[in-house]
Amino acid sequence: MPRTRRLGLAVAAVPLVAALSGCSVVAAFTPHVEPAIYDAAKDLKASDNTAIGSTSFVPDDATLIRIDYDTQSGEAIMTYTSAALLRSDVCKLTTVAPPKPTIQDSWWPISGVPANASYSCPGGWSAFTIAQQVYAVRPAGA
Repeated sequence: MPRTRRLGLAVAAVPLVAALSGCSVVAAFTPHVEPAIYDAAKDLKASDNTAIGSTSFVPDDATLIRIDYDTQSGEAIMTYTSAALLRSDVCKLTTVAPPKPTIQDSWWPISGVPANASYSCPGGWSAFTIAQQVYAVRPAGA
């Protein structure tokens, strides 16, 4: 193969290599968060939600259930509205503040998070309530 042709192939390959390696770099910094919204608890129960751990603490009257789940770390946040708040005798009240999630969404509270109380729930979830709204966080690796 003539030298100019090899040089031409090498020059043509540089943008391709740069593009492919650039995708890897971008993917490393892209959040891997998947959102899910359910109208009611029955919809949540019918879904395949094994990746986010047990949601057995969500009562039957829960509505507008929102979940954000990090597919790499396993961290998740959830909120729902409910008059019952939590399913009876499923979670235990603790004197520990809920962990601060690294996942953020517009519906996650900026203020009102209790400093020294939360509920420890199955599946590694830590929950707290503000009025009739329940918020829960599942730390990475839980």
